[in-house]
Parts: sequence; structure tokens; C-alpha cells
Amino acid sequence: MGKTQSVLEKKGYTTQKEVEHGVIATDKDGDQFVIKEIKLNETSDLNSSAREIVSEVETLKVISHPHIVSYKNSFLEDNCYYIVTDHCVKGNLSQKIQEQTTNPTEEYSEKIMDWFVKICMALKHLHDQGILHRNLRPQSILLTEFETLRLGAFGSVNEKATNEDGMVGYLGPEILTDGMYDTKSDIWSLGCVLYELCMLQCAFTAESTIKLIPQILGGPYPSLPESFSSELCDLLYDIFQQDPSIRPSAGEILAKPFIISFLTKKSEKTVEELQTTLNKLRTLADGLESIHTGTTIGSLTGGVIGAAGGITSIVGLILAPFTLGTSLIVTGVGIGVAVAGGATAGVSNITNMVNQSTNHLAMKNSIKEFQEKMNSVVTSLQDIAEGLETLTQSSSSQIESACFSAKTAANAGVWVGKGLAGTTELFRLLQVANIGKVVSQTARAVRVAEVATGIFSAFFVAVDIFFIAMDAKEIHNIRQAKANEQSGDTSKLEMMDTDSTTELNPGCEKPEVKSETMKFIQTIRQTTEQLQESLDELSDVISFIPKI
Repeated sequence: MGKTQSVLEKKGYTTQKEVEHGVIATDKDGDQFVIKEIKLNETSDLNSSAREIVSEVETLKVISHPHIVSYKNSFLEDNCYYIVTDHCVKGNLSQKIQEQTTNPTEEYSEKIMDWFVKICMALKHLHDQGILHRNLRPQSILLTEFETLRLGAFGSVNEKATNEDGMVGYLGPEILTDGMYDTKSDIWSLGCVLYELCMLQCAFTAESTIKLIPQILGGPYPSLPESFSSELCDLLYDIFQQDPSIRPSAGEILAKPFIISFLTKKSEKTVEELQTTLNKLRTLADGLESIHTGTTIGSLTGGVIGAAGGITSIVGLILAPFTLGTSLIVTGVGIGVAVAGGATAGVSNITNMVNQSTNHLAMKNSIKEFQEKMNSVVTSLQDIAEGLETLTQSSSSQIESACFSAKTAANAGVWVGKGLAGTTELFRLLQVANIGKVVSQTARAVRVAEVATGIFSAFFVAVDIFFIAMDAKEIHNIRQAKANEQSGDTSKLEMMDTDSTTELNPGCEKPEVKSETMKFIQTIRQTTEQLQESLDELSDVISFIPKI
């Protein structure tokens, strides 16, 4: 630990605590990361296994996906290879399954489909990049502070994982017989994860590995009870095919009509949640302005502190859609403080609350999460568009095949038409919906996400500037105003709330208010209007998706 800590300190990281296969450390900005240490052979050159790890990590570092853990950095030091990834503080799905086993909740059941679809989205992106996961199980599916699902703990860079007995229960039969691993092997593991999420127990269990392997090789393979949808039961059956070539790909799973329908509804719901957040931010700006402009010289100190209390509610407002309303308590406290800002009693308690609730790290995390949710919607729209294209082609092929079979059967005096009507109707719906237009609209959604990224970055900078200015410039103005009042110089009292660089201009109207608080209020409004345009565009794109 001492050597590792020394190396990490040299690279700008401060070790917090040890975890399995690594440590949790923070950088100079206070952001948390998981740093894994891989010991290499004592040779001057990397061996083939090490080169493979380094090569894959370099590939993972350029991957950007809302449901894949970000690989932030990597470096070699003294025959050790260090890998830096985001720290997902809410644990993994294995822990969620255990919690549901001991303390069942309806909320868990509602999340199963969402988790499964997000895993598929992440797998599809990896497979499209030619990357295999090799370690897909509940322990490797992580959750961020706001429970956004992230796929991590890749097998190639977690070599111990693939050697653990627990991993055998997630391996496809082709791996146990031929040692061959491809994208369809990841899909088999996906089926094991789906079963475990639904049934709260492993798909394949035995007293020992020796007894477990025959189950995986010979079956019978587990299935879901009728309490789950027939579509999900059929999908698991398709995944648990012994022949890898028969199993669906991640892209084909996302092209299932019931998956497309779920993704569409989920995207609509997320946009509605973000819309609610923007509306609350507008209300906050109005309240801050009212407090600010209505504050008198005598109560200005309390007013500034009250405004600061109001700003604390930004954290709650942004987090509200993602914390099931818990953070609305913070919002209520913040607004309550803002209203009572003029009171001098209890100022020390208010200041303490502000210091605790408005630290920059919390603000940065909330803005980042807002952005991640928007990126998740855009990624969902991309997968929906590709799924619709796949579904259109598949429906066309099924119709042609069914018509040929029906014609052959008719010649033989047999009627065959089961399922043909439904397939034909689906194909007609997809044709009417103009899938090409849906695909083109998706490119528009990607541009929306790019613009939103710039908006969030600018807003976070504005938050930084506001807190610095509020602590310095505004308090300076307050003291200056009090000094002027005591000296009997009232000529500058009306100007107290203006920018300190603005000079009085006799004979002219009162200048426009330029205080940092008002500037920040204006920034909030500009940000909400810009994000409103982004959300309107996303809603418009979603409207092009056919209701399957």
C-alpha cells in the first residue's frame, strides 16, 4: 500500500481507502476515482498478456457512453500498470439483488427492465467497437451516486475475475468446451444476469464447479415464470441457446418491439422530469430577484445570506428527478432561508447550512448528472433508430418468407398464416412512420447533446464565479454602504447594489443593476432558456418515433 500510495501521490492522487483489486483516490479537484494496480512481469518489455491489457485500456479511454464506466487515465510505473476509472459510489447490482432478497420493494421490480435495457445499450456499443466484456455479471454492473447504471470491471483488465469460481456460472457452454469467446458469449452472460435480476438467484448453481459445468453444457436451461411478460420469457429462451450463432446480438435485442416501446416511454419520462427541473429553476430565479431587489440597506447583510440560502436549492432542484424527491427537503430549506434572509437572528446557523449544502463538488456532481441523463436519452434515441431500421428489414424478410411458405402450403392444400397478419401490420406501421426520417432526426438529437454540454459547462463556471463574488464583492459593497451611511454620505446609497466599477453619472437615470447576484440570476434564466430549446428538440425527435 505504501508504494502504491507514493506512486499515486506523485501522479496527483490522494489515496482514501483500499477496495477489492485497487484503491479509491481523489484528485486535486476532489473527484473520486478507482485506481487498479496490475503487476507486470519483471521484464524490460511487456508480455503479450500485458500488451493486450494496455491496448484495450487505451481503447476504453476513448469510449464515451452514459452507461459505461469512464476510463480516465492509465500509466506505467515500476513494472506496475495503473488504471484510473470513475468511482461508482452506489455499489453494484449484486448488492441490489441482495437488498431485494432481504428487504423487498416494489421499486426494485420497476427497475429490472431499465437496468436490463441499459446493459444491452452498453454491450451493443462495446461490440460495435470490437470490444468484449468477458466478465458480465451483477458484480461488474455498477451504479453511480444517482444510480445511473454503468458497465465496468471488464474481464480483460480484471484478470482475477475470470478465474474466480463464481464467474463459471456466467460462462456460455462454448467457452467450457472449446474455449472460444465472442460477442455471443457476452450475450449468454447477459441472460444469466437477467434471470438473476428477476428471480433473485443465480441461473446456474451447484455445490461445486465440477457439478456446475454439466448443467451449463447439458441443460435444461432456466426460464422465467408466467408472472413476467411473454416477450421477456421468449427473449431469455432465445439467449439461452447452446449454439452461439442462434443467440440474438445486443443490437437485435434492442430491435425487439417491446424493447423499443420501453426505451421510447423511458425517454419521454426523462424529458418530462428534466422539464420539471427547468421550471423549478425559473421559479428560483424569480424568487432570488424578488429578494434581491426588495432588500434595504439595513437588511442587506441578511438579504445576501438569504440569497445564498436560495442558491442551495439549486442542488435539490437538479437532483429531485433522480433521488425520488428526497432532495426536495434541501430545496425547501434553501427557499425557506431565502425568504427569511432579512432576519438577523440565526445567521450563524444559516451560514453553516449554506457552507454544507452549496459546496462546489455537490454542485458539479448535480450538473454532471443532469447532463448524463440527457446523454442517456440521446443514446436511447440512437439505439431506437437503429432498432427500427433492423425491425423494418426483419419484418420485410419475414413477410417474404411467410408469403412463400403460404404459397407452397396452399399448393399442397394446407393453410398456413399464423403470425403473418401481425407481421404485415407491423411492417405497414414502420413504412408509414418513415424510418428514414426517424434516423435523420436522431442526428439532430446528437447535436442537441453537444450544445447542452457547452451550456452545462458555462453554467458551472457561473456558479463558481457567483460564490466567489458573493463572498467578496457583495460583502465589500455592504460594508461600503454602511460606511457611507455612518458618514452621512447618502449619494451612493442607491448605487450600492451596482457593479463597483460603475461611477455615478449626475443627471442620468439610475444605471442598470450589475451586481453579481443579478448577473447570476440572469445566467440561470439564460441557461434555462437554452436548455428549454434542447428539451423541446428532444421532445420533437421523440414524436417521430412510431408507437409500437
